[in-house]
Amino acid sequence: MNAYSEWYDLIEFQLNIADRWLERGNKTEDVFAKFFFYYTGFNALYFLWSKINNLPETNEGKHIENMLGKFDEIKCQNILDKLSNSIDYFCKRSPIQRMGRRNIKDQKEGKEDEGRKWKNRLKDQELKASTRINALGQLIYLVRSNLVHGSKAESGDDLEIIKNSMEPLRLLLTEALSVTKQQQEK
Repeated sequence: MNAYSEWYDLIEFQLNIADRWLERGNKTEDVFAKFFFYYTGFNALYFLWSKINNLPETNEGKHIENMLGKFDEIKCQNILDKLSNSIDYFCKRSPIQRMGRRNIKDQKEGKEDEGRKWKNRLKDQELKASTRINALGQLIYLVRSNLVHGSKAESGDDLEIIKNSMEPLRLLLTEALSVTKQQQEK
């Protein structure tokens, strides 16, 4: 009997959602829509794994870490190798700011602490590939939070951030689909 058999219906449902959002993202040319579509599929899977692994509902960062922790080190290193251009971009640019934590006086600047922490982990090639993949996932979550909560524009650096998030997000979603399907089949 499969260890995940009690979750069969939810797994099927969430896999269907993730597959459909990936397909829709692959079809659109609008980079902001593509980001939303890919992220929605990614979210469907980390939500699923948070339920299977009985995680508290309040910490999406932990949900992302939990799901990406399903990837083995070889898969993580392969992903890092494929995403070298995007990783280089995130390692060279200033840290992604948490725009939801802006102060009232300066509405344009957010907090860099969280973005700096994930950037430094992504940049540190001495860390395990899985640790660096988690850092990439967490940076993409910051980008998503800023976009969804109205702190990204469709111009300038914001457009570049979204463009450089696209392939990592697509690949993380694709690999999460693969890992989830493999677990379901065991």
